[in-house]
Amino acid sequence: MTSDAKMKDGSTRRGFVRNLTVGGASLAAAGAVLGFNTGTVASAQNVSGETSDGKSRYGKCIVPLPVRKMGETVMFSAGADLLNGFPCNIIYAFGTQVGPLGLSREPHVHDHDEVIYFIGSDPANPELGAEVNFKIGSKGGEEDHIFSVPTAVVIPKGVWHCPMETLKCDRPFLCMAVSLTTQYEFRYTDAEEQAEG
Repeated sequence: MTSDAKMKDGSTRRGFVRNLTVGGASLAAAGAVLGFNTGTVASAQNVSGETSDGKSRYGKCIVPLPVRKMGETVMFSAGADLLNGFPCNIIYAFGTQVGPLGLSREPHVHDHDEVIYFIGSDPANPELGAEVNFKIGSKGGEEDHIFSVPTAVVIPKGVWHCPMETLKCDRPFLCMAVSLTTQYEFRYTDAEEQAEG
C-alpha cells in the first residue's frame, strides 16, 4: 500500500500519520519540577546509531525512565537527551484525585505540537474512570472542554491551553503528553508582553 492509498475509512496513510503526529499539551509546568531547562540547546534530530552500552551489543537501546513520586502520583519526563536523540518529549503521570491536574495553573503555549492522552488504568474496564476539564484558549478567553471517556487532546504549536482539572475521579487514570520536539519548552506570557515587561 502506498502512502497515498486509501484506507478502509477513506483516509490516506499519509493523512493518518500527519493527523496522528499533530500534537497537544499537559503538565507543562512539570518542566521546572522534573528538571527541564528551557535554555538548553536542542538535541540532534537523529536517533543515535550507537547501540552498545559497553556491556552488551544492544544495551543502549534499553533506557531506564526517571520515574519520580510526586505527591499522590508518579511522573516521568523523557526527551531526546535521554532517548538517544529520538525527536520527541514524553511526560507521563497519573490523575488520582479531584482538583488541579498537572502543575499549570494558567494558560501556556509551546512552539511545538503536542498531544495529551487521557487513558483509563483498568485493563478490565477501558473507560477513563474520571471526568476532566481541559481549558483551551488564552487567558481570559479559555474554553472549557469536559470529557469522561478516553481522549486525546491535540494542541498545534501556538495554541494556548491549560489549566486542567479533574472534576470526578472514580479510579486513577493516565495522563501522558507527547511533544514533537527534542527540547520541551513553554511560556506563560506572550513574547510581546515579555519584551514590554
